[in-house]
Amino acid sequence: MAITSEILVGSEDLAEILHRLAQRAQEVTGAEFAAISTLDEKGTLTRFIYTGISEEQARRLGEPPTGRGLLGELARQDRPMRMDNICDHPKYSGWPEGHPDMGAFLGVPVRAGGRAIGALYMTREAGQPPFSEVDEAAASVLALQAGVSVSYALARERSGRVYLLEERARIAHDLHDGTIQSLYALGLEFDALSSRAELPAEVRGPLKTGVERINELIADIRTYITMLEASTPIEQPNLTRDLAFIIRQIVPPSIASVVNISAAALQELTARESEDLLYIAREALSNSVRHGAPTKIAIDLRQTRDATVLTVQDNGVGFEEASTRRGLGTVTMRTRCERLGAELTIIPIPGMGTTVRIAIPRRYDEDEEETDD
Repeated sequence: MAITSEILVGSEDLAEILHRLAQRAQEVTGAEFAAISTLDEKGTLTRFIYTGISEEQARRLGEPPTGRGLLGELARQDRPMRMDNICDHPKYSGWPEGHPDMGAFLGVPVRAGGRAIGALYMTREAGQPPFSEVDEAAASVLALQAGVSVSYALARERSGRVYLLEERARIAHDLHDGTIQSLYALGLEFDALSSRAELPAEVRGPLKTGVERINELIADIRTYITMLEASTPIEQPNLTRDLAFIIRQIVPPSIASVVNISAAALQELTARESEDLLYIAREALSNSVRHGAPTKIAIDLRQTRDATVLTVQDNGVGFEEASTRRGLGTVTMRTRCERLGAELTIIPIPGMGTTVRIAIPRRYDEDEEETDD
């Protein structure tokens, strides 16, 4: 069985490579459902990309698997697992509500560097024929070839993550030692000028206002530095895990938080998009807690026909948009959205709360576009 280079090295994006591998696994084994996972050094499942389930079914299933039960068992194996009925395995823990009832199962570890870095999973609906030795051989060859491309893509992502962490530290250092010190010196100069007795009143007032604005800007930058230097997970971005981390870090227990994440939306996001969405969500949450006085914050990630949408909504005091100064955090959110090609919408309702909505246009392949037409 040959796999074209287009599938494995035609893209540098890990999510796209994994999606193509899941589709190929479905094709070569005649499976009705196929998936591929990636594992960290501890054997914990970090990604789960699937094919064969519609978006509507995926939305009903909610969050993707976390690697417990049979999926976790396969991560510890170095040989394929083939069963006529998955329900007979002692590690089988049942299907989530809305999941198709599966019978035949074929799982193959994806290995590189002497350890499992992921796994391929293939199933057929209950009552369908089991997988054959030929299916197992085809999936095993695919797993061997996948090990090369997946390990390469994981290495690229990890090196990129290290670069981002180093760049974040450098920016924080520059802001603290350069920008803040310059602003502080300018504020002292303005303050000294405004205290001169011979200064006309019409000049003294704007100088005092300027000092206040400088102090506000310094406070904004200090908050931004704190966000940059905050201890965040060093693994690749994972919105389910990292949003929970950010909420624990920023939102006090007195404010109720609700998180709803669609598995279909998670699957489509690249690592870079996830990274940017985490920063935007962090800024939106920080603004809500610091300025909104809410009692509840809701975070929602879902997929529409045209976009992957992250919404952060609170029930706080809101604000008057026309009379509110645009802070550094808002500028940063807009900059990240521009880089993503995303649309940022901020809807404040005085006395009722604020909604921040980020919509990333979806990517369609040629077949999907033809079908939609």
